[in-house]
Order: sequence, then C-alpha cells, then structure tokens
Amino acid sequence: MSGGEWSAAPEREPGHVDETALGREARPASATSAAGRADGRVHGTPAPGYGEYAPEGWVNPVLVEQERRDERERAAAAGAQTTGSSASTRRPGAGTAARPEGRAAATEGAPGAGNRYGATPLDFVVTVGLLATGLFSTVQALAVSQVASSVRETFERQYTTFSDPAALSTAAVVGAIGNVVVFALVAWWSARRLRARRWTFWVPLLGGVVATAISVAAFIAVVLRDPRFLQAVLQHSGG
Repeated sequence: MSGGEWSAAPEREPGHVDETALGREARPASATSAAGRADGRVHGTPAPGYGEYAPEGWVNPVLVEQERRDERERAAAAGAQTTGSSASTRRPGAGTAARPEGRAAATEGAPGAGNRYGATPLDFVVTVGLLATGLFSTVQALAVSQVASSVRETFERQYTTFSDPAALSTAAVVGAIGNVVVFALVAWWSARRLRARRWTFWVPLLGGVVATAISVAAFIAVVLRDPRFLQAVLQHSGG
C-alpha cells in the first residue's frame, strides 16, 4: 500500500477488545468498554449473587433473622390458639357437672356423708361408749382371784360348797384370756369400720356377747364336773 507503512495486523481503535480471540462474537468497541465499567467488573461477566464468594460456613444473617421472625410468629399463633381453646373449655359451670336432683339428694343423705368417723355422729358416740364399757369389763376380768371368789360365793349361797374351789380360778383365767382376745379384735374391727364411715355400734355389742359366752362356758364346764354341786342340784330338784 502506498502512503504508509504496511502492517500484518490491522490497526484497532483505541480501547478496542478483540472478542473474536475470546471466542465471542465481535461487537463494536466503545470508549466506555475500553475504559472498563464503573464497578470494576469485566465486560460480559454476570454479577455474582449476595454471598456468592463468601467463605465456607458463612450464613446469610438476613435469612437467619427471617427464620427467627417466622418461628416467633408461629409460636405466638400456637399460643393464642391454645389459650382460646382452654377458655372455651373452661366455660362457666363446666367444672361442676350438674347431677340429677335425686342422685344428689341420695348422696347427701347416705350414711357417712359429712362425717369423719362412723356412719353418723350418733353411731360414733355409741360405738366409743360401748368400747369403753368393754375395756372396763376386760380389766375386771383380769382380776382372776376376785372373779373366782365371787362365783364361788354365789354358788355356795344358793347350792353348796365346791369340792375343788381352785378349779374356779382356772375357769376365771380362761375367761380373762377370752375377754382380752375378743376385745382386741373388736377394737381393731371397730376402728376400721369407723374410718370407713360404716355402721359400727353393733360390733362392740357382738364382742360383748362373745366374751360373756366364753366366760360362762368356762365356769359351767368346771361346775358341772364338781360332784358336790351335782348332788346339791339333784337334791333341790327332788331326784
């Protein structure tokens, strides 16, 4: 070519980037692209997302705060729902279910209702009084010699003397042991029934009958074996 020096590479405008060498379609260059973008990125490279080049283990604080806020809102909604359901459940009159009038009256009039011990206050007083009487009788029965002497004097005034008065002391001992055992059982049984608020006055009465029967049986067994007493009985009967 005339009029200038020939070069193998065509002249390029200042700031022109040969994109054909980069495998891209050639596009006209401009002064702005030559000078570079204001944010310093290379022309044609997409902008990275937020935190894209963050180090490993980095967590987006915005997402963390959003998750915490969502959790607080869910917890508040659940608490409000629970409070509402509890309030609707505890409506006025729900804690005390209405009972039929007949059943309520039957419960109030039932034995033991309102009493701490015994079916009724009267039952408790009578039971305690009978137990006190039984205890006194049991203590008296322990005086074996006095009991035997009293029985001997009674029979001697009405019939005759005994051939073996010492046998009456044996009968008194048997009666005393029977009284102690019966009273202990009666007291235990009465205490259980009183705590259960059941009718109990008849228990000491039954115990007294049983204790008396044991003592009388012991003395009768001794008296009927005495020959003098049997002879006197036959004489009084006219045999």
